[in-house]
Amino acid sequence: MKPEREALLRDLETRLGHRFRDVGLLDRALTHTSFAHEALEGGAAHNEALEFLGDAVISLVVAEMLHQRDPEGHEGAKSKLRAHLVAARSLAGCAEAAGLPALLRLGRGEEKTGGRLKQALWADAYEAVVAALYLDGGLDAGAGFVRRTLAPALAAAPAEDPGGDAKSALQEALQARGEAVPDYVVIAEEGPEHRKRFRVQCRVGGEIAGEGVGFSKKEAQQEAARRALDAVRSRTV
Repeated sequence: MKPEREALLRDLETRLGHRFRDVGLLDRALTHTSFAHEALEGGAAHNEALEFLGDAVISLVVAEMLHQRDPEGHEGAKSKLRAHLVAARSLAGCAEAAGLPALLRLGRGEEKTGGRLKQALWADAYEAVVAALYLDGGLDAGAGFVRRTLAPALAAAPAEDPGGDAKSALQEALQARGEAVPDYVVIAEEGPEHRKRFRVQCRVGGEIAGEGVGFSKKEAQQEAARRALDAVRSRTV
């Protein structure tokens, strides 16, 4: 590993709150498959396998956070809130706050096509970094990072219905203006089978009104609808 790269990773350790015994594990967590496939030596390690483990750790920690917040709360409400907190949009925000996007190692093709701006890749990196923390420092290291980074989102989210039904709200807003109902089109499916992401466009009258990414088509549609709803509400009447 080049000294400059190691210096950047050591600086990241401060934000993560953990000093790695094996900084190469952290480097792997930030290495996209496109970089590994283009590596001259071939067979370079990438973060896809770590994403799977990180997803499991995050789910466990978030479930614990929700239980501590409301031990006797309704299971359905807590399940909705957990889905909201572990959604790609939420994890991407945590990744950005920790400075992960700038440290991603991407292949030349992925870099040229705007991969560094893809929130789905940010969310993947967050999951992989959580897994690296878990493997290097145990559950306390991984859980501590998850709690710190997701605590603001948990505090801000209502327990009843986080995120709301943006699709219904958008349709009602458009109908009130006499506009066409929206259509939702899946334009891409990305990522490994165990954690496939869907990219969806919300189109109104044939025009793109919003775009969303999620780990299910429903989640991606809701994100696209939220963005479209923001655009509708910001129009000058």
